[in-house]
Amino acid sequence: MMLLSFFVLGTAMLFAQKVNLNYNKATLRTVLESITEQIGHTLAFSKEAVDLSDEVTIRVTDGEAAQVLNQLLTPRQIGYEIRDNKIYIFDQPVPVNAVTRQTPPQEVRLTGTVTDVNGEPIIGANIVVPGTTIGTVTNVDGTYSMTLPRGSVLRFSYIGYTGQEFTIANQTVLNVQLQEDTEVLDELVVVGYGVQRKSVVTAAISKVSAEELNVTRPARVEDALKGKVSGVQITQSSGQPGSDSKVRIRGIGTINN
Repeated sequence: MMLLSFFVLGTAMLFAQKVNLNYNKATLRTVLESITEQIGHTLAFSKEAVDLSDEVTIRVTDGEAAQVLNQLLTPRQIGYEIRDNKIYIFDQPVPVNAVTRQTPPQEVRLTGTVTDVNGEPIIGANIVVPGTTIGTVTNVDGTYSMTLPRGSVLRFSYIGYTGQEFTIANQTVLNVQLQEDTEVLDELVVVGYGVQRKSVVTAAISKVSAEELNVTRPARVEDALKGKVSGVQITQSSGQPGSDSKVRIRGIGTINN
């Protein structure tokens, strides 16, 4: 490796040397050569390993040589070492761990309650950070507790209600009130095995409107359904007034009733 060396008189301590510089858009090499001439050291570097072609604008009066070198070289990731009365200039890449190491996001412990417009707790409301596996559901009291990164977007949702999203900053308590989504409710059907949209329900569905129920004004709801729903048979358990009714849905003709 070919080294360019500049020999000057003297071996005084670098930190005791003062330099004066006045350059406008000069090359880094030119400025370093000027410093070399002023401090009485030998400057050595490899042209193949270190690029000293950067433009430099600098004005220094009686500046400490070490501070000036740090000002010029450190931002360019160039290091130097004083050894045997020589100043060696060399490339100093950023350590890998310095590049990849990142400060992990601070976490927030968040608690709160999810209710409806009447203040009643919503059980089983979904609370998630979209696009992640971070989430929880409300308990029987409508309350929740979770830990998530500060700055996350948190989404609250429940079937039949309009979802809401919040950006979590420094708060530790967040109470949410969900509004009913009447359009969604009109599309939902409660079946024996859950809740589904009308468009995906494959079973037969019968509907009795409120207007039909008001025609007869019966004392009990089951009496109002008699004869209005196909496949539904409603009978009283006995002839006594006020006795319980039995409701059979498409089952009277099957095995074991």
